[in-house]
Amino acid sequence: MFEETFLQLTRADQEAFARAINQLLLTSFIVRDDFDRREKTIKINPTYRFIERHFDLINDYLSYAGWRVDKDLILGVFSLVNEYDHNRLRFDREVSLVLFVLRLIYEEERKEGGHVGDSVYLTTPLVMKVMHDRGIGFPNKRLSGRLIGRCLKEIASHNIIARVSGSYDEGNVTFYLLPSITFAVDNDKIVAISEALEKLALRDAEAQGGEL
Repeated sequence: MFEETFLQLTRADQEAFARAINQLLLTSFIVRDDFDRREKTIKINPTYRFIERHFDLINDYLSYAGWRVDKDLILGVFSLVNEYDHNRLRFDREVSLVLFVLRLIYEEERKEGGHVGDSVYLTTPLVMKVMHDRGIGFPNKRLSGRLIGRCLKEIASHNIIARVSGSYDEGNVTFYLLPSITFAVDNDKIVAISEALEKLALRDAEAQGGEL
């Protein structure tokens, strides 16, 4: 069934199909509204539109290897899911904390009246300020723009943020936080990380109290 339908596609659509599959496998997320750095504006992602048109065909193909694509047309996100739960990324502690903070920022923006599915414009200093205000830091490391930038660079490779300007290495990045963050860090993870941070804060407070 898949082969018959695929062969009915034009050569251009067959090539677009291959690009879409590769991008899904590489980044896990495809968003509808993407930042075009050449035109300096948010534009509709043609890969998203292609997947939207050929959603069943793409899922048929991926199902042979135990994958599927989930869609949220309100948020404008396609996410790749492994049926055997084998595509779970294991980020280091610093990247995980920055992801957590980005998720908090996204939720706060939505509560303050942002439209569902909108991207959020952020800067590295703002991320640092939120971390400082909430008492979130990197154990045994000083909070810095360059360290945040390293984390953002890894996060960007999974289509969760889109760089607008600046350098990750220099720690002065401006970027759009994409709605795919809601799939990268779900509500259960938010609760788990919040509880872990509270335990760390309590332990640090007890340790400081014992030194007095």
